[in-house]
Formats: sequence, C-alpha cells, structure tokens
Amino acid sequence: MRIIIFLTAFAISQFSVAQTPIEIKAKLPKVTGWSISETVEIFDSGNLYERINGAAPGFFLFNFKELTCFEYIQNAADDNPSYIAIQVYRHATREDAFGIYASERPSESYFMTIGTEGYQEGSMLNFFVDDLYVKLESPSVDESTVKVIQKIAMELGRSINSQPAFPVQLQMFPAENKIPRSELYIPTGFLGHEFLNKAFTANYQAAGKKYQLFIMDTGNVDQAKAMLTKYMQFTKQNTRLREGRLTIRDRFNGDLECQWAGRYIWGIVNDSNAPVKVDETLNQLKIMLIP
Repeated sequence: MRIIIFLTAFAISQFSVAQTPIEIKAKLPKVTGWSISETVEIFDSGNLYERINGAAPGFFLFNFKELTCFEYIQNAADDNPSYIAIQVYRHATREDAFGIYASERPSESYFMTIGTEGYQEGSMLNFFVDDLYVKLESPSVDESTVKVIQKIAMELGRSINSQPAFPVQLQMFPAENKIPRSELYIPTGFLGHEFLNKAFTANYQAAGKKYQLFIMDTGNVDQAKAMLTKYMQFTKQNTRLREGRLTIRDRFNGDLECQWAGRYIWGIVNDSNAPVKVDETLNQLKIMLIP
C-alpha cells in the first residue's frame, strides 16, 4: 500500500499509525536556502516495486519493512529548483540494514563516518544506522548541493543514533590480513546452500591468495545441530556430530575447516589454498564468540 502524507500538525494527530516516518521527518535538519516538502511517500512490501522496480527482491531478502521518501527543495526564484531526494528503508534488524547496505557498497569509494558507515559518489550518498538504510541523491552535482547532502546525512545519522555500531558479529573477525570493507551479511543461501542461513563473512588475503572467514549465528544449539545435520547429509559424511572441530567436504566449495559451539558455527572457506593458520584462526574466533 502506498501512502502519501502531508505532514502538518493536524496530520500528525490523524496519522498516529505512521509514527516511524513522522519521527524520522522530525529528525531532518533545517538547511538555509532549502525547504522540506510536507509530502511524504510511504511504501511497503506490496508496492515497493513502484518505487525501485526490479531492485525490490534484493530488499525483501533482508527483511524489508517500509520505505519512507522525503524531499528537500531549494528555495529558488526560477520554476525549476534543485531538489534532494531521501529514501529511508527500514528493515527488521540492524543486521538486515547492514546486509542490504553492504550488498550495494562499492569496494572503493569516498567512505565517511556517517551513521555507522556511509559513502558518497558525487551527489549520491548512502549510509546505514541501526535498522535503517538511507539514500540521498540529487540531479544537481554542483559543489554547494553536494555539501548540503553531506550536512543532511551527517545530522540525520547523528540524530537517529549518536553512537551507532556495526553488528556485534562483525566485530569478532580478526583484523590481520582482512580486506577492508569486505564484510557481508548473508541471511539465506550461504555458499549456495538453502539450509545455511544468517552468515557473516569477511574476506582475507595472504601471500596474494584470498580466503574467507564466516560466522553463522543460528540462534540456539538445536538450530546449529539441525543446520550441520543437513550439511552432512548433503556432503554424504557419516561423521557423528558433536560440538568442536569439523571438516566439511563440500564438493562445490572445497574442504571447510569449521568449529561448532552452542549457537555459533564458524570457519574458513579456502579453495585458493592460501597459507592460513587454521587452528590459530579458529581459536581466535572462538575466544571472541564464546565467553
């Protein structure tokens, strides 16, 4: 359902069900020479395609909840003033918001500390904070507009959360050899298997060869066992499952050196045969994950 709201004082009292969009609008900073349009468009999963067309399925993968669209309009004498469009995507969790942000994040850009993290390319600026993925863009590429976009993003991100953080699982990955900003969150279908879900990954490089570390947070020990049971059935391994070290012989992804404890399964994808200290790396992750 698409909703268009004219945010006057009366509208606020009449549209109490739309508190999230209204509260976000209240956090938009005032900018000299620009006005915030009173019209706000809201999209849900039923009509998101109307706004972003073929990109909608990618957002659904990360538990999309709602899109709210705002607009700044430049105060100008002519009939064709510049504008800045803002799209605020709300997802179910911080992990989901990071996931969709990271899936669209380029490997190289002008990265900024806006919200939890953001980047800007010309008059486009994207960032994520808490469970929100925010996009700002203008057809105008002049320097003054670019600076206004930065100001809006910086102040909006700060007003939503002045001390944001990445999902805690991402903070568990060791820093040595990690490729900057290679982290991802894969909610389903990790390594191409429909039964592997909620995987956090980071890419590494050693001696010119790449490998990947992963952490799957299954929620509880029973879910972890069920997931590994399906994996072992797929690989046709008769290994008796117990918490601790595992080698999973995946014909599509190579041998995975893994470890299981409680709700967590973590390990190494190393089909390039990079020189990795397997025991040391797995133990580093264990120390971070298991108190």
